[in-house]
Amino acid sequence: MNKSGFNSQLITNDDKIILEGVTSLTLANYGADDLTVTVNDVSRKVPAFNTEIGVPYGSFNIPGDGTACDVTLVVKFNGTSKNAILDYRLIKKC
Repeated sequence: MNKSGFNSQLITNDDKIILEGVTSLTLANYGADDLTVTVNDVSRKVPAFNTEIGVPYGSFNIPGDGTACDVTLVVKFNGTSKNAILDYRLIKKC
């Protein structure tokens, strides 16, 4: 049986993140400025944290469908507020 493990990573600077065997992930922006995430040369804006509702306003997601993939994320903050959290599941190698 395949198992997955849950991981969280705090991101506070522009970064290139390479993950292998990802089954799902969410990149949530907790900063006061938008950030840009690029996957396969396609960029997406992740809106800043919304203080009125108290949760991240937007996120970048790869929903889990039971399969695993390798992914490279390039995270670029668009201001001085640099605070994002990447939550993801990886296939555990047993």
